[in-house]
Amino acid sequence: MTTTVMTTAAPDALAPPAPTPADGPTTRPADRPEPPSAAPLTTDVVLVSAHGGSGASTLAAHLPETYREVDLTPVAVHGTAHCVVVAAATVDGVIAATHAVRRLTSITSAPAIHLALVRDGRGQEPLGARARVRALSVFVASITEVPHVQRWRYEASDQRSPSTSYAKAITRLVAAVEPAPVATSRAQRRQQIGAAT
Repeated sequence: MTTTVMTTAAPDALAPPAPTPADGPTTRPADRPEPPSAAPLTTDVVLVSAHGGSGASTLAAHLPETYREVDLTPVAVHGTAHCVVVAAATVDGVIAATHAVRRLTSITSAPAIHLALVRDGRGQEPLGARARVRALSVFVASITEVPHVQRWRYEASDQRSPSTSYAKAITRLVAAVEPAPVATSRAQRRQQIGAAT
């Protein structure tokens, strides 16, 4: 069996010399920053809007401060532990979410991807949107449906308070992204149950 190795250097080019102990330490000088691949994961969770008008800004306003809205670029999501793709629960919104998830999974340091589907009104989502969400579900860690709040259409953005169902959706999203640690002993389980009540 033969193995072919492809190189980009000219065939007659010399390889760079390997460093030796006599060359001194191989540590990085203080004035040169570490490459981005060596950056540690942050505790921030990024929200990425799959399309304009997805509801990501409104969702970000009601989430904890560790959640921040960013553009869908490899630099913006690099080093984050979780990424929430926000899309409208419409056929076009789910198609845009599919493209966003595909783009995020192509990044070498892809974070755990979650999907938040923001309802655009009352009633069922279109059948085409539901089918695409089912197909997309194998590529994301969680899917959270965020309800439509009808009264927000008539209120100024600074006066918006979440409805009960919207607040519950926020809680479900945070729990999906940041699951509670698993209790390993009876005392820890009792402590978690006591904290929850």
